[in-house]
Amino acid sequence: MNDDKARAFEQAGKRPPPGVVAEFLLFLTENKKYWLIPLLAALFLVGLLGALAGSAAAPFIYSLF
Repeated sequence: MNDDKARAFEQAGKRPPPGVVAEFLLFLTENKKYWLIPLLAALFLVGLLGALAGSAAAPFIYSLF
């Protein structure tokens, strides 16, 4: 039984690490932190709005407000 665990541990070490997004989604599902999704979506939208404010899309964004 220890040999099976050691072999599984070695195989897990040879797998490539997950990306940041995949690892974060895994964290959300394992720890049941689903309430973070709307918060992160709002932060993403504010960041997108800030990034677009300095571009050619700025006049269109300002007309929304």
